[in-house]
Amino acid sequence: MKTILAYALIVVGVPCLIGMWVGSIVVIPVSRLLLKSLEIRPTHLLFLEFFNGLVASAVGAIIFLIFGLTPGLAFPIIIVAWVTFYFVTYHQPFQSWVGWLAGIVVGWFTLV
Repeated sequence: MKTILAYALIVVGVPCLIGMWVGSIVVIPVSRLLLKSLEIRPTHLLFLEFFNGLVASAVGAIIFLIFGLTPGLAFPIIIVAWVTFYFVTYHQPFQSWVGWLAGIVVGWFTLV
């Protein structure tokens, strides 16, 4: 039952939602500082979305830790599917998607 509940939280998108909220706490101030201090175009800052993917992976790992389970390979696949669905559906920039995927992969290999 724990496994079903843990994967249900992942499928519903809880890690992605929290990743967007908490990651934005880091991304927004850093991007504003970089835009003011350096001559960078806003499109270069899209790679800061890495933190969103990292937080999403961390939240997913915490969900499995709370239930005392070991996440399987389906865990990052589900998160990547959610992020890809969002970026394709809402026509978001490709660089942000790459940043999310990099964060998810780094989070998967370091946290799980």
